[in-house]
Amino acid sequence: MDSSDGRILILVVIATILFAVGRRFQRTVDTWAGWGKAVQAAAEAAGKVPEAKSAAWAAVRRMIVVGLGALILFAVVANAIRYG
Repeated sequence: MDSSDGRILILVVIATILFAVGRRFQRTVDTWAGWGKAVQAAAEAAGKVPEAKSAAWAAVRRMIVVGLGALILFAVVANAIRYG
């Protein structure tokens, strides 16, 4: 191999290595940015937990009231049919 061919081969190898390192660096930067967004989203979600919890318990209480109301109505109708 001629010395100029060797230099070209070395330049190609160095360019390939730099390309691979640059791609890896860009992937690292993108991943780091995604992690930051995920942490921010988790913090926002954690802030919404108390109001979601209170809304869920309010829905459970309403369901119990509606269920009891339906049970009482069913008992009244069953009594009316039985004695009517």
